[in-house]
Amino acid sequence: MDTQPLAAMPEEKLTLVERRHEYGDVYTYFFEPEHPIPYEAGQYGHVRLFDMPPDVKAVREISFASASHEKYIWLGIDSRSHSPYQQKLLLLKPGDQIGLFKVKRHMQWPPEKSDVVMIAGGVGITPIRSFLRDRAHKQLPMTVSVVHVGSGSFLYGDEISTLATHYQATGRNELPGTLASIAKEHPRAAYYVSGSPGFVETVIEALRQSGISHIESDVFKGLAEEAVS
Repeated sequence: MDTQPLAAMPEEKLTLVERRHEYGDVYTYFFEPEHPIPYEAGQYGHVRLFDMPPDVKAVREISFASASHEKYIWLGIDSRSHSPYQQKLLLLKPGDQIGLFKVKRHMQWPPEKSDVVMIAGGVGITPIRSFLRDRAHKQLPMTVSVVHVGSGSFLYGDEISTLATHYQATGRNELPGTLASIAKEHPRAAYYVSGSPGFVETVIEALRQSGISHIESDVFKGLAEEAVS
């Protein structure tokens, strides 16, 4: 298959295989592509829902929770905004299709450094799962410490605890202390931060105040547009 960047390729159709309820309003959607999709770990795609009203935005940028070697494309979605887009997603049945186009990246992978720290807020863990699955599949020689910030439920927590070198699930109240501690322990690591705009901004500012300079981030724009923090 031609492996040109998907951003330059025609829109691909993905067929829903399963929707798995994770907790609360969070679901994982498993899609099967018509053709192999040459995406990379940590990338995101523009996801189009069909048959949407003309006055409703039918496209969102969504990060892949899967790695490219996996059979299905995983999308981890927080539907608590109950926007028309989210409501349409929840109505999808196995066999229904969505569109995927313009696959791009916010974070460069793999890093040049062997020590990596990944910090996620809520469903911001999705690209981190993609990174970790890719790391395990390719046996990349690096240590990866993951800090997952949530409010009691941690998406893919059990799996990520086995994939990461170190895994810490924590609450927002504990975040300042956690960031100060991890920055002290990993001063020269490559840092990756993903989640809502407010979360990413807060974490990056705290890391910079602790002397961390190598930081890449993935801001979940779709969440901001739907007023989900």
